[in-house]
Amino acid sequence: MRISGLIGLIALAAITAGCGDSGHGSHAPAPPDLAASELNPAPLPLGWMLPESRELCEVAPGVLLHRILRGTAEESALPLPCGEVLLTQLVGGGSPASLFDTGPYAFHILEIDPQRFSGHLAPALAQNRIAGKATPSQMAAEVGALAAINAGFFVVGPGGTASAEPESGADGLAGDPAGITVIDGELLSEAVGTREALVFSRSHWDIRFPRTGTILELDLDGQVLELDGINRMPGAIRNCGGRGGDSPTEDARHDVTCTDPDELVRFTPAWGMDTPAVDGLEAVFDAQSRLIETRSPGGPIPAGGATVVATGTRVDELLALAQPQALGVPQASFTMDGEPAPVSAEVSMLNGGPGLVRGGEAMLTDREGGFRHPGNPLFGLTWVDGRNPRTLIGRTATGRILLVVCDGRQPGWSAGLPLGDAVRVMQHLGAVDAMNLDGGGSSAMVVHGQVVNKPSDGIERPVSDALLVMTD
Repeated sequence: MRISGLIGLIALAAITAGCGDSGHGSHAPAPPDLAASELNPAPLPLGWMLPESRELCEVAPGVLLHRILRGTAEESALPLPCGEVLLTQLVGGGSPASLFDTGPYAFHILEIDPQRFSGHLAPALAQNRIAGKATPSQMAAEVGALAAINAGFFVVGPGGTASAEPESGADGLAGDPAGITVIDGELLSEAVGTREALVFSRSHWDIRFPRTGTILELDLDGQVLELDGINRMPGAIRNCGGRGGDSPTEDARHDVTCTDPDELVRFTPAWGMDTPAVDGLEAVFDAQSRLIETRSPGGPIPAGGATVVATGTRVDELLALAQPQALGVPQASFTMDGEPAPVSAEVSMLNGGPGLVRGGEAMLTDREGGFRHPGNPLFGLTWVDGRNPRTLIGRTATGRILLVVCDGRQPGWSAGLPLGDAVRVMQHLGAVDAMNLDGGGSSAMVVHGQVVNKPSDGIERPVSDALLVMTD
């Protein structure tokens, strides 16, 4: 057992307790074994000398579910969807950085061993389109996923956090990912500046968190037009980080909607409804990328085809080239950590940020990702340094995947984490690379159809997308 410096483990006792019949498929979970886990068994670096309980169970061969409760909570935990649970009691540890924090803290962690697990990670888009939202439970149930966590940032919409309807407002269309989304090689939403993205493949487990950017163009009969975005409301750039004169900034600026009256935005069938009826011009392309008509914006998108909506000064630019039967070929290129990066058809990406750990070293990219606002220190103090619910993802040195949800904003259950603490926790658990995903009331983990954590809204929030754990 690893014990380093003053962060020690004072007492340890382990017992195995039955949790009832799991009833999840034909796999009868084996009795959990501490040796099957690579998580650091020493107490978490939170608070100082706090009691800590850990529960461990196997939800599928090679997939372990951990619950770590640190500090003394007033509320009881939910039952875990497991057959047998190993309970470990610890006292001690902590960090001088959170010396006076008493918590409590509640973590749920999925530890996936690719050497043993017969499955893969998969992206899920709410309602299988940009328009509208759904809960991670709904997205998992639709495809029979073993587990799921919420993923990227998104446009909440005028209906608020509880609404799943595809309503449009000043921030854009509810459910629109506010950052990069690529599903099986197809770009569905552009990047926010060069924020970190979760990059992964269906065929292997080499997940990465590079700083990722996008460049979108339309080759219209040999004339190349720069596009401002894809599958979003023209003129509304949620989280900013765009191109072409956006106001007030082209830098990433979290929870801010930048504007630009002069845009070219491409729409694909993934949008999921008629295109926005804005002032401007719309070019409609068939499945062979041939221009079949121009119209006022607001209409159906051809099956397999696309449209391009122009607003403001870009209307004349599009009109000058929009000849009947003109060939309009979309081009999307990617950069990862500043270098051009080809993307194959099996690669998917989900947005998030900031980065937390890279190459084993703490690397919090809150300023680079726009999570601190110039001239408004209160935003960073609240969003970055505040004790909020967090959804985190990491990769260990041996290639295991860690999906982590820390509850927050519930004093009797879990206080939540500043991102500085999230860095230390992910390093402590064994992550050599890690990043933050959407948090707050969106943070949720689903296992065998059950929400195992306690979302801060009191109920599971409809979100834009999720990361699924699928069995093969």
